Amino acid sequence: MNNAVLILLTMPFIGAVLAYILGKIKKPLAFWTAEIVGAILFLASLVLFFKYSNTVIDFDIPWIHYGNFVIPFGIYVDHLSIIMLLVATGLGFVDIHFAHDYMGEEKDQARYYSKVLFFIGGMILLVITKNLIGAFVGWEFMGLASYVLISFWYYKKPAANAGMQAFLYTRFGDIFILAAIAILMIYAGTTNLVELNHLADAHQLNKTAALVAALFIFMGAIGKSGQFPLYPWLMNAMEGPTTVSALIHGATMVNSGIYIVARLFDFYSYTDALYVVANIAALSAFIGSTSALVQKEIKKILAYSTMSHLSIAFVGLGVGSLAAGMLHLVNHAIFKALLFLSAGAVIYLAHHTKDAWKLGGLIKRAPWVALFMAMGSLSLAGVPPFSGFFSKEFVVSAAWKWGNGFTATFVTIAALLSIAYITRLWILIFLGEPRNEDIAGSVHSPSNLWIRLPLGILAFITLFIAIWQGGIVHYIVGKEVVEPEVEGLTAFMLSCMLIIFLIVVGLYVKGLNLLYKIASHHFVQTIHQVLFNGYFVEAMITWISKNIFVNALAASARWFDTYIIDYTVNITVPITKGVYNIFKTGHTGRIGAYMGQFVTGVAIIVISILIIVKGL
Repeated sequence: MNNAVLILLTMPFIGAVLAYILGKIKKPLAFWTAEIVGAILFLASLVLFFKYSNTVIDFDIPWIHYGNFVIPFGIYVDHLSIIMLLVATGLGFVDIHFAHDYMGEEKDQARYYSKVLFFIGGMILLVITKNLIGAFVGWEFMGLASYVLISFWYYKKPAANAGMQAFLYTRFGDIFILAAIAILMIYAGTTNLVELNHLADAHQLNKTAALVAALFIFMGAIGKSGQFPLYPWLMNAMEGPTTVSALIHGATMVNSGIYIVARLFDFYSYTDALYVVANIAALSAFIGSTSALVQKEIKKILAYSTMSHLSIAFVGLGVGSLAAGMLHLVNHAIFKALLFLSAGAVIYLAHHTKDAWKLGGLIKRAPWVALFMAMGSLSLAGVPPFSGFFSKEFVVSAAWKWGNGFTATFVTIAALLSIAYITRLWILIFLGEPRNEDIAGSVHSPSNLWIRLPLGILAFITLFIAIWQGGIVHYIVGKEVVEPEVEGLTAFMLSCMLIIFLIVVGLYVKGLNLLYKIASHHFVQTIHQVLFNGYFVEAMITWISKNIFVNALAASARWFDTYIIDYTVNITVPITKGVYNIFKTGHTGRIGAYMGQFVTGVAIIVISILIIVKGL
């Protein structure tokens, strides 16, 4: 098994270099290198899964050793790590396979596939290291790779800006993780994730320092997983290729924040920081779900959905259920990858049209894509027997059983609204008649091997993995977990979902005229603008950054330049003139005066030397 770990650690980065070099020699070699490396990584994860015998793979590798100062680079692989490895490598491989057609027309495929493999390598590194410092390295690898992937089309200004925004937003959160590392080194004496959990269980940590460290780590998770208030980058990241969106929003980066909290679950429970996690997540879930209701672009609807469902997983952790949170993370990774790749298929078939209102009637041209996206939509909405139903029900039940009223109410609303925005999206894309004449006659059939096959595999998994929901939970937490029972909750949720579904179908299939009348009202337009712009959080962050930080810094720099630098420079003028005037009196042009000055100067030097010598 150690060989499998070694392959997982090194192969992505070796593959990234090979994909770039070979892709520059011959363009198709970049894809085939990435395809082969992706398959090897997934097979290595499967080897770990099947050969794991409840004995944790745990060993230390000295990274930096200087005197008594040691920074270890430990490897720790358990059930939680293996589940995350299967998600990251499995969905990563499917994403690479799908990219064969989707990115087939790109000239610089070497650069694309190299970055994708580097991205997957960063996630693997994060998942299998047991030290927060090593995990932070993987964390930063993903941050760098996300920047270059989101801005892959760097010659387009929106893509370049989106990549920079993602980099800055996530770096802001990462500063807090660095601070948490420092706090833990000082007050706990370790950044070993496993030891921190053990120290927390034994109540051997300074609770105040541990709470601050936990909240700082959560700030980093807020940035990576697109939670309030650092979520705007997640929406603008849609400027990148759809295959990148599927990778970031499904398999890897956005899940890393949830994983790090889950890995430190006992530590978080000890510090009572889970209360903050639950409430921030519930608010984020509400913002994401309501904002998704009014978006026009296919990928932005799914992006706000990602924010909402990641928040639902965070709520599961926040109310004290590791099983609920991680189960929803796994299910969400699968059905969201399916939805993003289905969206990619739609965008590809419609010649890169992203506006759902410009589509329509695609079920006639791409029935299989419509079917597979419908299956992903049903899972996201939480319709039985799809996997999303079980994990979402688990989280909502846990929130009502163990959470407060705010958390339970907001996560329930978010869970119910899932069926509204995803049904709206599917109807706009596939039903009715094409609403754009340029697209109506130009849609062509998708490839069976490169597009339909990965969609079919993911659709099959999101349906049939529901059979093993209990087994997945047991595998993650190592024991049987009974879902909390809230009387009447399931019937209430399913009834509300049915009512919402019928309303959405009625409005978007038969009642568009009524919908237009409602939307024309001034009050409704105001609400629409608030939701469409994500509650203007990005505008507020931009205003605060510009007017408080940037302008304040600029004003401070200007004051320093005017009153310190300029004053210092200007004051040298009278000083120089004074020195000049003093020495000018000695320039008389008479030799006798010069000789007298010379003798006086020599006398002063000699007397000074004698005084110094005598003093010594």
